[in-house]
Amino acid sequence: GMRARDLLGKVTYVNPAFCQMVGFDEDELLGVSPPMPYWAPEEMERARAINEAMIHGHSSREGFEIQLMRKDGRRLDVLIYEAPLIDADGKHTGWMASVVDVTVRKEIEEIARKQQEKLQHTSRLVTMGEMASGIAHELNQPLSAIVSYNQACLRMLDDEHPDLELVEQAMRSTAQQATRAG
Repeated sequence: GMRARDLLGKVTYVNPAFCQMVGFDEDELLGVSPPMPYWAPEEMERARAINEAMIHGHSSREGFEIQLMRKDGRRLDVLIYEAPLIDADGKHTGWMASVVDVTVRKEIEEIARKQQEKLQHTSRLVTMGEMASGIAHELNQPLSAIVSYNQACLRMLDDEHPDLELVEQAMRSTAQQATRAG
């Protein structure tokens, strides 16, 4: 949308695209001085400061983003570029603004940010699952060995003449595996 203001900030021109953006008719905007009816209350101080800077010739060449308020109260994010309005005699008569609605872009950026957060959360869960699986595997190995050594000891002790040296060896191996599991 396009909007022109005089040197004091009073609206002198709005095109249909700007009117559609903010939801006000041309006759509701022409001749209006700041504060503008489309300035969002939560952005009022910032809008006043930007307006004052523009009136004093300090508009940003890079433009600025601000949230405006439609007539129905809905908010829209816009990028505004202000440039001096020069008449045919080369006299500075006001300011012309190009207003670009970036609401959809901001919504897409927010969706992408949320998706990135979900992806990072999922990645952390996968990593924790892998760690838990690795720990379970590392615990399962010595626990299985302990069970095997224990069963071997019981079988050897059931013999009429158990080989106590082998039983002792199995018990030591059981202790090593228990320490490993710990």
